[in-house]
Amino acid sequence: MNALITYMIASVVSLGVFYLAYVIFLRGEPLFRFNRIYLLSALLLSYFIPLYTLLPDSFSFMKVNAPGIGLINTITLSPVVISATASKLPTLTGLLGYFYLLGMAYFTLRLAIRLFSIYKLRKNGHISEESSILWSNSNIPPFSFFRTMYLPASLKDTQHVDEVIRHEQVHINSLHSFDIVFTQVMQIICWVNPFIPLIEKSLREIHEFEADKAVIHSGTDPVTYTKILFAQDKTALAVVLGNNFNYSLIKRRLTMFYKKNTRFARLKAIVVLPLAICIVMIYAIGCKQSANKSSETAITSEAPAQTAPSVQPDGSVPPPPPPPPAPPIKSSVAVPPPPPPPPPPPSPSDKLAYQDPVFTVVEDMPQFPGGESSRVKYMMENLKYPEAAKEKGLQGTVYVSFVVEKNGSVGNVKVIRGIGGGCDEEAFRVVKAMPKWTSGKQNGEPVRVLFNLPIQFKLS
Repeated sequence: MNALITYMIASVVSLGVFYLAYVIFLRGEPLFRFNRIYLLSALLLSYFIPLYTLLPDSFSFMKVNAPGIGLINTITLSPVVISATASKLPTLTGLLGYFYLLGMAYFTLRLAIRLFSIYKLRKNGHISEESSILWSNSNIPPFSFFRTMYLPASLKDTQHVDEVIRHEQVHINSLHSFDIVFTQVMQIICWVNPFIPLIEKSLREIHEFEADKAVIHSGTDPVTYTKILFAQDKTALAVVLGNNFNYSLIKRRLTMFYKKNTRFARLKAIVVLPLAICIVMIYAIGCKQSANKSSETAITSEAPAQTAPSVQPDGSVPPPPPPPPAPPIKSSVAVPPPPPPPPPPPSPSDKLAYQDPVFTVVEDMPQFPGGESSRVKYMMENLKYPEAAKEKGLQGTVYVSFVVEKNGSVGNVKVIRGIGGGCDEEAFRVVKAMPKWTSGKQNGEPVRVLFNLPIQFKLS
């Protein structure tokens, strides 16, 4: 869940960076086609870049981090699943999940209502046979939606109907409706991102600028077209999915009529997108490093204290560290330092750990008393789902490594990846208390063998 929240925050910040770069450098430039491509690319890249950056580490739930123990060629036993009924009290994670689903349902319903309003217009209107024009008896502003333009019947015999039709035809030919539907779907999936509505608004403005300029370049008098815009100055309240003839502010549209494309504007277009991508990637990499540090800190703090020394991947055991030197004694007379204290006597487990190497695969593998089914039965009967984990809604897999010693006892038990909430300690306790196994043998001699055991805690 933490990885998902990190990803959502990273995507919001990333889209904010792209949108801010657009507002500062591109919004006032008549680079309509490039600006449209930039905003659509920003929507995709703001979710793809954090996903690609965070996925290998934060979203790989089966990855095992085992400090000090190599897992390659290590026998992993079949997992044990411990199920429990979740606490009746709603957890914060659960509440956030329900809240997110509620938001998705709201925006899905909103899109469905808008689509239904267009369906009703299409059902009650009359489509012209010679063109894809639907004449509606309702008092609606002119708009287009994919291959059909919707015009009020009162506009049919007016003087400037041809300019309106030409304007809407540009929306149809340019597939502007695709942009609107795409942003609406993105808002359903990622409705917590406040920059998606701003991206949609900017795209609608660009659509209108593009259509206005096409009409002017086709030979329409700019003064006449300005009068048409003021005459059509209505707001579409019911139909908001379509590309409206009069969507943006009239003042900005009039400004864009006459604005020329400059070399400096083209230079900004070349620089802005790569620059924004670099900033977003640097931020996403920073999120990745922060998530990795948090994960390492959590694993270190949750791992129980061990008495047996660490075993290297090749089976060798490092020598014990030397005792720290005694602090110097401040005196006017030079006094020789006292001799270091003798090291404490090694425990039986330490003697056993230093005595022989650890194998991962041997000729005769160790066996739990009664076989594999008895091992699973032992784990199921002794493992208890911690109440703290149930109250917090924690579930996942705890990975435990242990060594079956030459005498069959279980030693060097370590939690190599945990989930917290007391599950790590419970898994450690039960594995540590395992009865003696039948020891493994290599060339007929008993040897020490390393195992990994995944224990899955699952709430129902």
